[in-house]
Amino acid sequence: MKALIYGLTPPEEHDVSLLLNFMGIDTTLFEEEITNSDFAVVGSLNSSNIHSTIPVIYLSPTNEFTVSAPNFWRLPLPWTHEDVKPILQRLTQWSRSPAINVVDLNLHVKRLESLLIRQALTVANGVVSRAAQHLQIQRTTLIEKMRRYNIDKSEF
Repeated sequence: MKALIYGLTPPEEHDVSLLLNFMGIDTTLFEEEITNSDFAVVGSLNSSNIHSTIPVIYLSPTNEFTVSAPNFWRLPLPWTHEDVKPILQRLTQWSRSPAINVVDLNLHVKRLESLLIRQALTVANGVVSRAAQHLQIQRTTLIEKMRRYNIDKSEF
C-alpha cells in the first residue's frame, strides 16, 4: 500500500510518515505519484479544495476545506495505530472492489515504452542501433525516446 502525503508541516510529515512506515505503508511526497497511490494524507498547509479520485485522510479537525473524494476521513494528529487501523482496513476492501476511476492510458503506455527500451538496451549491451532493431524502430526515434525518458545508454 502507498500513501501520497502533501500539504503537511514538517512535524505533521514526520508523525504521519513514522506511523505509516511502521505499519508497512510506503509514502511519497510527489503529486505526480497520485496515480500510484492508494490514498492521500492531506495536511494543514493545503490551501485549496481537494479533488481526488483516491481516498483522503484529512488532518484538519475543522471543516475549513471541502473534500471531494469517493472516501474521506478527518483524522487530526496525533494518530495511534488504533485510529488508523479501521481506515486502512476499509481502504484495503475498497481497493479490492472494481475500480470506478479512470485509467490513464498515456501513463501506462509511457511506462511500458520506457520498460521495453530499457530491456532492448540491456539485450543489446547498450548499443543503440541494435536496440532499435530489436524494437523495430528507427535509431533516431529510439534516441529521441531515450532523451524523453531520461535513459542513458551508458547504464547498460
